[in-house]
Amino acid sequence: MDLQDEKQEIARILNELVGNDSLRKHERLFQGLLDLQRDMAGDFYTVVVLGEFKRGKSTLVNALLGTSLLPMNVLPETATINAIMYEEKPRLCVVQRDGMQVQGEVSREFLQQYSAREEGNEAEKVSYIKIGYPCEMLKDRVVLVDTPGVSDLNEQRSEVTYRFLPKANAVLFVLDANSPLKKTEKEFIEEKLLPLGINNILFVLNKYDAVDEEEEGDFLPTVRNRLFHAFQMDEESAKLRDISIIPFSAKWALEGLEKGNEKMVRLSGLPQLKEKLASMLMASQVEKEKVAGYRHRLGWLLSILERELEREYALGSSGLEELEQAAEVLHKTVEDKAGQKEKVGEYVKAAKVQMFAMADKSLRYFHGKLKENLFELVEQYHSQDFKHFVEQTIPRQVQKEVEAWLNRYASHLDKILGIMEQEVARGFSRHFEQQVKLQARKENFLRCEKLGLRLEAADISQTANQAGMLTAVGMVFTSLVITPVLTPFLTMWGRTKLLDSLLGKKLEEAKAEIRPQLEGELVRVMVTLSAQVHKYIDQRAETIRKNAESAYETLVEDMAKGVDKQLTEKREESETVRKEMTALSEEMNMVRMYRENLQAEGDM
Repeated sequence: MDLQDEKQEIARILNELVGNDSLRKHERLFQGLLDLQRDMAGDFYTVVVLGEFKRGKSTLVNALLGTSLLPMNVLPETATINAIMYEEKPRLCVVQRDGMQVQGEVSREFLQQYSAREEGNEAEKVSYIKIGYPCEMLKDRVVLVDTPGVSDLNEQRSEVTYRFLPKANAVLFVLDANSPLKKTEKEFIEEKLLPLGINNILFVLNKYDAVDEEEEGDFLPTVRNRLFHAFQMDEESAKLRDISIIPFSAKWALEGLEKGNEKMVRLSGLPQLKEKLASMLMASQVEKEKVAGYRHRLGWLLSILERELEREYALGSSGLEELEQAAEVLHKTVEDKAGQKEKVGEYVKAAKVQMFAMADKSLRYFHGKLKENLFELVEQYHSQDFKHFVEQTIPRQVQKEVEAWLNRYASHLDKILGIMEQEVARGFSRHFEQQVKLQARKENFLRCEKLGLRLEAADISQTANQAGMLTAVGMVFTSLVITPVLTPFLTMWGRTKLLDSLLGKKLEEAKAEIRPQLEGELVRVMVTLSAQVHKYIDQRAETIRKNAESAYETLVEDMAKGVDKQLTEKREESETVRKEMTALSEEMNMVRMYRENLQAEGDM
């Protein structure tokens, strides 16, 4: 069975299951079937048309559409991404970068205002333009994407183009027959496409009408050989799947379509291009993976549905005594829920211990680096404003560093707490054999409070005055033995030397006094910070624990209520129950048949 047949078979099974009203009572599973059906219905093949400017990309897209919809010119035209998909009635929507969507007219004249050649065009505000068009080629959920050129464009437009590429299932890379595979084109493929895993590339050698095949009979093999060697296809490390080239004339294709000239269309290479593109899409590894994923999801839903039906059938067909025993067991489970609470609490407690240890380890490293940096700042300080530096600048620096650490570590903590929450949910899912999600609200936030470092440094700002006074006293005695003419010069020199000596001595004394203070304050800050982080972990973990216990109680009580309801129905409507058993048996057989068929297809 080929991929298309397999997809159709999966879609057929889904349609029958969704159309079966009796399955609607299995709400979660039925919603899963609807979700899968919607995903398959909206599954598009995205074909991105790439190439440098003036390669004829828009003309090629117009040829594939069969009409001159997109603006074309020898100069660069396309300044926006144009995503074209099938719609019975043409429609156009401009999706802007701010999220707004503006309806527009499906016409070349409307699109012209977004042309790269139009002065004051609004292309920079546009994320992409979505166009619905009744083109036969697009009917099988194909989206055709016309993009700006990959060179000679400003950085922003190129960046938008690259962001769109990860969605590509296939790429039409348009080359110019007059100068195939320039260095920039090769670099673009190697640096922008292949790293994304995009190797489903069809090289379209446009403007082939300019090639004289009689004179250049080996032209196409030469180009193929050039591409083969450029991408090292003979190496095991080659990332391209293969070298596929279609000689093409977008000009002939579009002109032939508009004039109804079938020969010109045939000679243009358009039929071969469409055929090759369809083959690439259906044979691509991406398509195989999609179909395998659909099959796996449907098989998983069917297996769970089969188990639910079997459990329902067993309960319904068992005797009243067995049902009462089952109810008793479930009711006892409800009574014993405190024991389950304890297990959840033990898990959360153990996880908290690990998180405390990780947080403290990170804090110790942060403490060491901060202490080292601050001591180095103190050591390198050489000014009289030491008191202001210590009491004002250093506290601000510590506050800033602590806030930065908290901002970084808070997101890390949230991820770990999220994993813990997921593990609890997975344990519940296995225990109750149904999907369980827990989502505790983040009511607590890890914030940095004002630290208020208590540092008091010696005031050495009067050192210059002291140096001046000592120098003046010295000069009284000096003037008695030295000529008065030299006295002012000696005063200046002596004052400077004395100031340096006094400042250096006082600064060292002040530094020696502040280091123990600073070290003690840092320890106090780290103790406070550790307590704050521990409190945050405690609060979040407690929220997760309470949320989990509440979910457990709800699940068990729902199961008990379900059994009680079946007991009542069994007692009061035994005939109805027998009919239900017959219907359940038929449903089980149907589900089992679908699951076995899917499994057989997957093994083929």
